[in-house]
Amino acid sequence: MTISEAIIRNAAALLNQGKLVAFPTETVYGLGADARNADAVAKIYTAKGRPSNNPLIVHIHSVEQIETYADLSMSWNPIVVKEWISKLAPLWPGPLSVVLPRGMAIAQNVSAGGSSVALRIPNHPLALELLKAFNGPIAAPSANPSNYVSPTTAQHVRDGLGERVDSVLDGGPCAVGLESTVVSLLQETPKVLRPGAITIEMLEAILGSRVEGPSSQKAVEGLTLHSPGLLAKHYSPRTKVVLRSSLSDSSQLPPRIGVLLFSSWKPQFPTVKTVALSSCGDLEEVAARLFGALRELDDAGLDLIVSDECEPIGLGEAIMDRLTRASHK
Repeated sequence: MTISEAIIRNAAALLNQGKLVAFPTETVYGLGADARNADAVAKIYTAKGRPSNNPLIVHIHSVEQIETYADLSMSWNPIVVKEWISKLAPLWPGPLSVVLPRGMAIAQNVSAGGSSVALRIPNHPLALELLKAFNGPIAAPSANPSNYVSPTTAQHVRDGLGERVDSVLDGGPCAVGLESTVVSLLQETPKVLRPGAITIEMLEAILGSRVEGPSSQKAVEGLTLHSPGLLAKHYSPRTKVVLRSSLSDSSQLPPRIGVLLFSSWKPQFPTVKTVALSSCGDLEEVAARLFGALRELDDAGLDLIVSDECEPIGLGEAIMDRLTRASHK
């Protein structure tokens, strides 16, 4: 979808005025504000109803900008961290965010009061055009009310946030559909805080180093976090979600049930609506369509959504991370 240069320049001007602009990335739509402007950043938290301890990811347009907005001199080992960034560079633009010591240019509330910042270069032409036109860092969490299902179309943004956003750039559906992998480089062993399309195995191969997984990360309500996406309940539709493995007695199920399918699993109970994410269990298709399908089922007037599952390996780890949080009681 083509958007004129004039519209992009206008969006950049709005950001310079401290206003909010929603824009597409390859993962989900982001709700953007000038990451150097604390007042503008505060508008993100207000518009989303976002907890103040949940930090934001900052989007930039080039690897060279990393040292502008992160203070690598405060790293545990600046030489090693710079080598890691150099090795990771081929993954950008792409769905990877790196957590580094926050530079002085970034507003403190971007980091929820912490001393680190997550940076990434999105792989979407419209996002990159906006970043270059704005010529600054854009703080942008997903453009939806806090804890609700992330938006993968411009209409999802309009439905969820309405007039709380000053401008919505429509770049069509998001290709990846799940938020970026977040890896912390704040310690000697790189650590994935939030799984995504860039898997631990990919990171280990590129870095030539062991990468710690997210299983050791426990988000505690009220404590400052290094990454978004760590709260126990997240990505949740209004309708209750359960995983099929947790169904112990189907006779006790409510009458209006929707099912999310991405394998050959056949529900053994009556269903009102079924959405198949992939005809062959392709996890890239599942990831790309997951949030849109959850929204579709949420709008169907159901009593319950039952979701299929997959092995939490590779991209499956990110899919199951989102579904586990969506189904958290």
